[in-house]
Amino acid sequence: MKTQWQRYKELELLPEGAAEPQTIYSPLIAYLDQRWRSLLNRRAALLDYEYQVEYLERRLSLPCSQTIEKHSLLRKLWHWLNQPINFEHSFSPSEPEIQQTLDRTGQTWWKVYDPLTGQTAYLESEAEVHIWLEERLYH
Repeated sequence: MKTQWQRYKELELLPEGAAEPQTIYSPLIAYLDQRWRSLLNRRAALLDYEYQVEYLERRLSLPCSQTIEKHSLLRKLWHWLNQPINFEHSFSPSEPEIQQTLDRTGQTWWKVYDPLTGQTAYLESEAEVHIWLEERLYH
């Protein structure tokens, strides 16, 4: 059975008289090697995580409108199936819900909910609520 050095000599076409290199053990070199490898492993793991985030960001911003429409249709269906049965709202399910609320600091907020899309928004002024309603009508 050939040693690793003999295989290396054959592959690299080294002459038969070439001496095998001697390994010099140094605690300092071993320590630096260990630190270097751990640094490389950490950077590789971080790069892998950054690649995953980049991939997910690309997938979430799909340029194909058909795919987005398909997902929004499924989202609407899922939202509709998960709604509790409420006979008051069953006759007009497309009407938005608007509530005026106060936060801890006493600031007034307008909570708007669109049952068609399932989206909730918090707006600062009544003018923003009017703009939101107008945008909802034209989309």
